[in-house]
Amino acid sequence: MFYARVIGKVISTMKYKGLEGKKIQIIQPVDMETGNDVGSFLVALDVTSSSIGDLVGYEDGMEATWAFDGEDVPTDATIVAIIDKVNIVK
Repeated sequence: MFYARVIGKVISTMKYKGLEGKKIQIIQPVDMETGNDVGSFLVALDVTSSSIGDLVGYEDGMEATWAFDGEDVPTDATIVAIIDKVNIVK
């Protein structure tokens, strides 16, 4: 799992049938130790009902489709968790 912050949402009225009813978010990957942004933003499907500002866990690649249990959903990234609290012990 990778970590990001939700920074925006996508509204789409016309889309592939496998995306109908799916929430689309814009996420910014973050470094969990520093809280700093890393890399470029991503567009991700959301199975958690996250909101802008939420810290989330996401999967990318083939694993991103597993959250949809056999549905025909074309996605490269999927938000699979809302993170409430982070404890890093060093």
